[in-house]
Amino acid sequence: MPVDHQLIYELLEETVGPDYVSDDPAVLEAYSRTGWILGRKLKRRPGFVVLPSSVQEVQAIVRMANKYKVPFIPVGSFLHWSCQATYPETIILDFKRMDKILKIDEKNKYAVIEPYVTYTQLQAEAMKRGLWLPVPSSGGNTSVLANHLFCGSHFAMHRIPYYARAVLGVEWVLPSGEILKLGSAGYGDDYFWGEGPGPDLRGLMRGYVGALGGLGVVTKMAVRLYPWTGPDAFHCRGVFPEKVVEFPKDLAKLYLAIFPSTEDAVNALYEICRAEIGMSLHLLSTTMAMAPMAKSREEFLSLLEAFKDIKEFILFMSFKTSPRVMEYDRKVLQKIVEENKGYLIPDEMVESLQEGIPETIRSAVSMRILNPMGGYDVFRSWAESLDKLLDQLKQAKAFLEEKYPDFIHFYYMIPLELGHYGHIELSILYDPLTHLDEAMECQNVGIRQDAEQKMYVTGSAGPAHEILGPSYGNYQLLLRKIKKKLDPNNVSNPPYPIDITKT
Repeated sequence: MPVDHQLIYELLEETVGPDYVSDDPAVLEAYSRTGWILGRKLKRRPGFVVLPSSVQEVQAIVRMANKYKVPFIPVGSFLHWSCQATYPETIILDFKRMDKILKIDEKNKYAVIEPYVTYTQLQAEAMKRGLWLPVPSSGGNTSVLANHLFCGSHFAMHRIPYYARAVLGVEWVLPSGEILKLGSAGYGDDYFWGEGPGPDLRGLMRGYVGALGGLGVVTKMAVRLYPWTGPDAFHCRGVFPEKVVEFPKDLAKLYLAIFPSTEDAVNALYEICRAEIGMSLHLLSTTMAMAPMAKSREEFLSLLEAFKDIKEFILFMSFKTSPRVMEYDRKVLQKIVEENKGYLIPDEMVESLQEGIPETIRSAVSMRILNPMGGYDVFRSWAESLDKLLDQLKQAKAFLEEKYPDFIHFYYMIPLELGHYGHIELSILYDPLTHLDEAMECQNVGIRQDAEQKMYVTGSAGPAHEILGPSYGNYQLLLRKIKKKLDPNNVSNPPYPIDITKT
């Protein structure tokens, strides 16, 4: 049955008020694609954009969507391509009006937030209280709640958990419009705990990567905070990479180490994790490090040529959590690097990078990696043991160099939870004007390679589940049952997390 556009508009207007719903073509065009290049292929205008201000308004919109079979998409920072409409007359729920930090509990170290609270916003308030949380690679303007629901990686995962493990109490509007509260929120108005009552449903809500808005709307969440020993404010001037920040030089120390081989570097990662030192630890390809530093494509290519003999390095960051911690970190790190045939780059050569530490803590410069060539996509992304990641990285790099020589590729490996497992992404940079179709083909090849190798894939979404499922116990069949059960009318951002119109 065709959707009565005017009727839906009037119902939305009645719910949120005339100032907070729009079907203006210019507004809809702004919501037609995301920052990902793939958005050029998926571009479609939604039918409506609505800005709810409360869980009651969200609940009313979701119930109306079910009654009239109109799809809706809850969006946070509107970065991922799953935020784009795939059906006509889709309702975009933009949470700009739900941007409040409802509570910061200093004693128990957590915050209760609404969907549009950003990392920069929450971090600024938390630091005034001696608390913080790391910013993800998507940047300080990212929604904290959305990032805790989808993905959840950040620069300090060596020490501080992946954000899938940091979700506490939750207020969740199911695709049917019913409200479900998880954890201690289910007992009252205190959100300090995430498990129960009964079975822990956080895995159903997001799993490892997330449901991409396909299982309803989370309107309130409690997230963990961590001790902060730095200043309560960052005073700065200028724009990165020329930004100048008044930041205590003794608060954090950056080290770069180079090794004869990737195997030696991974061995060093294991030993650093075993020693339980440092706040941030990465194995980075030099290409990835150069990308955010470059102000143009020409400068980026010039930097790659200048550093072509250095393929990768370990980046280690130490935080001052007590007067002697940083010196201890330095001595242990130096010993481990030397025992694994590596060497530390002299401090004077790393000095310019030290100035980027506050930018990493607050804003996450890694989003600039997407810029140099115009096109960016993740080729393969996994969570496994560091040894397994190393084997797969070598195979995948060799494949890219042989089959897609026109692409520039880079990678990073992060040990998680002191090396108990690791996360890696191998990505491609390309010119979207000449190689967009080839890049999309390359991405599909990567998914099929993951299925063949039975790797634990961290970036699977939508159609990828159909490709991966048969290699992983046909989990796509269970995922489809979950989607049908919670969203029988298929209105919560179809076709995510999986297409239920297929049998």
